[in-house]
Amino acid sequence: MSKLHVRHVREALERSYQDLIDLSDVDKASEAQRSKNFLTRSLAAFGMERLAKLTPAEAAQTVVDGSGDNGIDAIYVDHAQSRMYLVQAKWDGNGTGTIGLGDSRNFVGGFNDLTNELYDRFNSKIQARWDELSRAVGEFGMKFTLAVVTTGSTELAKPVLEVYDDFLAEMNYGTEENADFEILGLQELHSSLARGTAGGSIDLDLTLENWGTINEPYEAYYGVVDASVIGEWYENHGDRLFDKNLRNALGHTAVNASLVETLTSEAEHFWYFNNGVTILCGKVQKNRRGANTRTFGEFALTGASVVNGAQTVASVSSALRASGDKVIDAKIWVRVISLEGCPPDFATAVTRATNTQNTVESRDFVALDPEQDRLRMEMLLSLQKIYSIKRGDQPPVPATGCTITDATVALACASRDPNLAVQAKSTLGRLWESTEKPPYTRLFNSAVTAYKVWRSVEILRAVDAALAAERSVRDGKSRAVAVQGNRIVAHLVFRMIDLARIDNPDEPWDKQVASVPAATKVVLDSLSKHVEDAYGTNYVTSLFKNAGRCRDLVERVRKDLEKDGAVAAEAL
Repeated sequence: MSKLHVRHVREALERSYQDLIDLSDVDKASEAQRSKNFLTRSLAAFGMERLAKLTPAEAAQTVVDGSGDNGIDAIYVDHAQSRMYLVQAKWDGNGTGTIGLGDSRNFVGGFNDLTNELYDRFNSKIQARWDELSRAVGEFGMKFTLAVVTTGSTELAKPVLEVYDDFLAEMNYGTEENADFEILGLQELHSSLARGTAGGSIDLDLTLENWGTINEPYEAYYGVVDASVIGEWYENHGDRLFDKNLRNALGHTAVNASLVETLTSEAEHFWYFNNGVTILCGKVQKNRRGANTRTFGEFALTGASVVNGAQTVASVSSALRASGDKVIDAKIWVRVISLEGCPPDFATAVTRATNTQNTVESRDFVALDPEQDRLRMEMLLSLQKIYSIKRGDQPPVPATGCTITDATVALACASRDPNLAVQAKSTLGRLWESTEKPPYTRLFNSAVTAYKVWRSVEILRAVDAALAAERSVRDGKSRAVAVQGNRIVAHLVFRMIDLARIDNPDEPWDKQVASVPAATKVVLDSLSKHVEDAYGTNYVTSLFKNAGRCRDLVERVRKDLEKDGAVAAEAL
């Protein structure tokens, strides 16, 4: 049976990718070798297609397999979801093998080299994308998915499993989830192909409470559904529910944790707080029972897919598993849209529209804080600078002002507490969660002046400019520290600067700003040394999102600066 399933996968790859996979680097190889290269590369593309929800043509463009690929066969950056996918593909013609210890070490090692900016360790395919990948690695909030795609078994030997367990433990140590690992084996690949046929659709029976209907131009229904029903869908079908969505459930995120918290502590209010779920289906049939009342309506959904609300569905399932009794009163708003009689591209249009409408973020609520309006007025009247608070505002030209995001990051880095600089790097939104309590009130309160905000922003911008210059002349881990450690570098530079008179309008601040490039180099040299000495085996990507390790690094650099006389001990 395994060989039959392998044949099915092979035939599917040949149908989808025969004219899409680049084999120009092996054009002089034997036919057998070219066939092997095609299968590995098309398998990597197929895995990426499934993981990142790409078209075959898009997935084929992610393939980087070849000599010198450093264990990585495909890379894709989803900027909208702030996630980088890295795939290693292993073709097994028998369908029974599995990945080896060397494969797993190479894959994790390749990721480490990528995030440590070791350009020379990669082939020309990856080097051609280096600027894009380097920017993505340093992008705020970027998460990483490492995935093995194989036509063999998903059962991993203990030493292989330990490689990935150690990788995840290190990447996610002391932080929110920065990375995850997935393995797609023959069974998953074959099932994925089967779901593409008529037998793979999901059918749901649904009872809508207080339901309504829309008949023109297309058939749709709406109403309220018990949370237990939603949770049962996910338990039965998992991420298959989201096959037509732009993304699957994202796992443990701040938003999903908030959903679970509301479900378990305020279940009766969940309907008021949540946007609900949108379902597309090939056909909707209403049961005749209760046809004359809108209190309850029973519906049969054929070919159903959740196209908006995946995080709600998954969070409901998590809350039910953890605290079933507390969630029993929760209700979910559900829309069901039938695709019968709709144009061919209507499903795609609905999916895209429901997932790209503007969302309300914590920054939007911060804009309502009177302290922000006070700072905006002070910036304008005292400094003739623009302070952009609302998300929809046009960001000012740097010389003419700054945004609330600029101010938040600058004030966090200027704080004596390195934890705030870490939060500015890893979870900026947490600094805005509540305007009534820390950490927000430590950054923005009645004692904070427009001068402090603007001058802190000036220092931060000078640090960023100095780091950009340093990155252009550094390589390897030192360059990675300049990218990933930017907020800790800024924090340490702020501690080298005399901030005692930052609020004084008569203080000549240009002198302080001018000292930043030299200070940045001193800090970066020391920080890079201590990263190598104390955390040489750690992933730089996650290191600067870990508050405990960052506190240790700050203390080490602080001692260097004090010893070298770069700054007075009391200033540090």
